[in-house]
Amino acid sequence: MAKKPHVSYTSVPKLALLVVLCSVTVHSRNLTVTQGLEAQASAAPSASVARKPVNRGLRTNLVVAAVGDSSIHERWFEDFDHATWDLAAFYFGNRNDFTCDECVHVESGSGTKWSFLYKFAKSDLFQKQFARQYKQLYVTDDDIVQTSASISRSFALMQQYGLLLAQPSLCSPFESATWQNPLYKDARLILQYTTFVEIMVPMFNMNFFTSKVIATLEHAETGHGLDWVWPFILGYPQEKIAIINDVCVIHPKKELQPGTKLTIYKEHNPHAELVAVLAKFGYESEILRKKYDMGYLQPSWLGRRWQPWYQDLLQLAGVKDVYEEKNAAKGPHKGVKFVSAETGAPGLARLRPHHHIQTAIKYLSFQSSQTDTTGRHKYLVVVSVHKDSRWLWANSSTQYDTLAIAPEDQASQVEQACSHCVYVYAHNLDPAAGRYAALYKLIHTTRWQTQMAGKYDYIYFPEEEIVQSVSSINRMFELAAEYKLDLAHPSWCSPEDTVSWHMDLLRMHPTTLLRHTTYVETAAPVWSHSFWDQYVAPNLKDIDRGFGLDFVWPYLAEYPEDKVGVIDDTCVMRPTHILGPSPLTKAAKLSQDELITRIDAEEVRTLVSVDYNPNKHRHIAYKPQDVMNWVLQPWYKQMLSMNHLLVTPVRRWDMRLIVDDSS
Repeated sequence: MAKKPHVSYTSVPKLALLVVLCSVTVHSRNLTVTQGLEAQASAAPSASVARKPVNRGLRTNLVVAAVGDSSIHERWFEDFDHATWDLAAFYFGNRNDFTCDECVHVESGSGTKWSFLYKFAKSDLFQKQFARQYKQLYVTDDDIVQTSASISRSFALMQQYGLLLAQPSLCSPFESATWQNPLYKDARLILQYTTFVEIMVPMFNMNFFTSKVIATLEHAETGHGLDWVWPFILGYPQEKIAIINDVCVIHPKKELQPGTKLTIYKEHNPHAELVAVLAKFGYESEILRKKYDMGYLQPSWLGRRWQPWYQDLLQLAGVKDVYEEKNAAKGPHKGVKFVSAETGAPGLARLRPHHHIQTAIKYLSFQSSQTDTTGRHKYLVVVSVHKDSRWLWANSSTQYDTLAIAPEDQASQVEQACSHCVYVYAHNLDPAAGRYAALYKLIHTTRWQTQMAGKYDYIYFPEEEIVQSVSSINRMFELAAEYKLDLAHPSWCSPEDTVSWHMDLLRMHPTTLLRHTTYVETAAPVWSHSFWDQYVAPNLKDIDRGFGLDFVWPYLAEYPEDKVGVIDDTCVMRPTHILGPSPLTKAAKLSQDELITRIDAEEVRTLVSVDYNPNKHRHIAYKPQDVMNWVLQPWYKQMLSMNHLLVTPVRRWDMRLIVDDSS
């Protein structure tokens, strides 16, 4: 980085500047302006003019980055003609011939992105032109893996929600480095309001940047401490600072970086800079505690904007999130909690641990669908219900049949509520009996054996407490069939809305379509026709609540590499710790200790019945809960390939990324 400074400015073409100053640019005028710029460019002698994007210099968002010889900024330009942002590059590399035809400004010299930015922000070019033209500013590291479209989306959401300070989320801890876990993408969220954004990818409202931020950059080199100072000088407004979860970027870990990448930490002391900048702007623990009820260097999470599909899921479940206004900025996740929408109560105690992009379709009212779809589908949902279960609600968008299992004294009411059901099976089991006992009785009825056995490609058997949209169920069946899964389970949306003893494995991963695993829960299994016939139906005798089957099913199939999976592209919730158990579960009248005793006894009995011994097939743990393979979301796979990264599975839920040396 030690290079004799040389500064050269490449400004916006005069015609573009004239249009910006004399009129408000709208999409209907862009074509004319573009043609003018292209005509002007074609007359120039440069051989690289054809690379200049449409509307360069006429956009309302500005990205700035300090780039070097190993930077990946050129990968951001794919489909750049449709971008809503321009790029200003600060070049600190060793080439004398560095150019950037896509950029509206290029500046060469030595320094860090913050020292470059301060000098640039104080220049006449920035003050008189850029600060007036651009409404939002994004200051990104040069090693960030992102796309033109993702940057445009971040700007759009920042403007839509009136944010003053923001950043895109990080895709996952597998490839991206940060010391703040809540900065990682949560697929349920559009954004979450916070009191902290990290210095690697901050975004600013231009008025906030020019009035407050520029002054904080005067002595900045590494930028450490700035991420605490910016929200502090704003006064921590409730809905003006956010992590944008609808978009994620990759900040490659050190081991995924090229060996030639330069570091600023050999020449600058980040800790000393942090201490100095906090002192300069009065960021003190006493002020934080007394004025804001916040801890020193502790980010707080002030609220969330849900994705529409998740908001619909909460509404369907009868759950809402509330703000504790008195403690709105009191540490991670303490300002927001889930409660029952009906009572407003915080919910029940959680069960003690055992020892060892969706689009929601709103359900219709509590009436059967007028569209008769009975028996016309190749997928079947079997669910044990009570008379008022949400699973009896009809929707004309279903791509599956529904079969209800009900207690004998409620069967007639269930039939009336579910005229679209292909069958309502009435049983007379003891109320304390589990749903797998009822399933065993169902499959030995004449109706099942003559009309349903062998008819369906997939069978889904969710607990009544499971909350899931119709489109989510449709998508789950679609992916199970597409990837030829024999045994599957939808992911759990979040530990906030669901209690699960295996949350670490089954929690939704936002970057994957599905994961091939050695385990699925018995709460909401999906079976292929062949798997049902070979491994499920023959092993239901003497099964009550299904405990132990979650380990038995993959074991009997000998842990196939790609036939058992958790489907991450759709998620479900089971909010029993908020709403309490269903009427069927309440009717069992089992205490917590009685339930645990039954669980333990049934699991042991089930494992013994099949001579359970995993090491007979693989050298794995006694009760394996491993990820065998990852099927990535297409957009995430594209981002990894942009940076030449490959995925290799690691047992116990994790995956590891490596650099593709062949590229």
